[in-house]
Amino acid sequence: MLAETRNYWAAAERLFIGQSSLSKHIMTLEKHLGAPLFDRTSRKVELTQFGQLMLPYANQISKLQHEYQTVAYNYLHVGIEKLRIASIPAMAQYNITDALLNFQSAYPSIQIHTIEEDTMVIREALLNNECDLAFFRDSPLYLEHDPDKDVQLVKLPFCQDKLVAVLPHNHPLAKAGYLELSQLAEEKFALIKTDSMPYNLCIRACQGAGFSPRVVFSSHHIEGILDMVTKGNCVSLLFSSHVDYPIDSVLSIAAPFSVIPIQPEIQTTIYLAYLRNRPLSPAASCFLEHCIHTKAIDSQWAGNGK
Repeated sequence: MLAETRNYWAAAERLFIGQSSLSKHIMTLEKHLGAPLFDRTSRKVELTQFGQLMLPYANQISKLQHEYQTVAYNYLHVGIEKLRIASIPAMAQYNITDALLNFQSAYPSIQIHTIEEDTMVIREALLNNECDLAFFRDSPLYLEHDPDKDVQLVKLPFCQDKLVAVLPHNHPLAKAGYLELSQLAEEKFALIKTDSMPYNLCIRACQGAGFSPRVVFSSHHIEGILDMVTKGNCVSLLFSSHVDYPIDSVLSIAAPFSVIPIQPEIQTTIYLAYLRNRPLSPAASCFLEHCIHTKAIDSQWAGNGK
């Protein structure tokens, strides 16, 4: 894990142990093997040449450990256990349902209950012990809202997304390589549900570009928003995953709208989170370990878990 994150704090978070415990464990292992595994002189922790030599064997051991722990868990937990997961809408577009299906295939004894809500609602549900784990969207706007609550959470990056403009095919900017938000100042907008985190993010972005958007329609359903864009002569701001259809989808082949990148980019991160000082249930621990083992949690941001 430390080889992936290159950060003691992030690795300890993912292993559910303290940094000092992780450091002692690694020192004991290095003493047993007879050579250092990590170079601790640089700003980031790097594998030594010996560490790189040992890494494939460590990965094999980790894979084997995950497999026998999964078998043991399913044998010892014959009854149905429940795992409560809260998530932002559009679970399929963010491959969250894939992660759930993959997990349920590995752990058939665990029954998953999901709720879909806005990020702010999800965070409160996690803090109030109404769910075990949560998938939610992060952004600078989100962090401005009760930052003291945010430090109570451990957040593991799952994927990233960015805001895009969705325009009717006959719009003058429909074939543009990119656009700036100020170019949409005179348009009518269809946006995600009023007062949701995505809605407020879009409003703030437009205001930052020098105008207040004229919102004529808002909904929690992406299909309704896209229908308004296609038939109602208005535009929308959505996240790229909302309109990223499978390659064999009819909408991918002949979408009735145009998706245009926005410059400068407005990015958000989807996190898998849990409460820092609350013990995880066995089912929640299994889900986190499974996501880490199967690389469902994106390793390129592994050091950014907060």
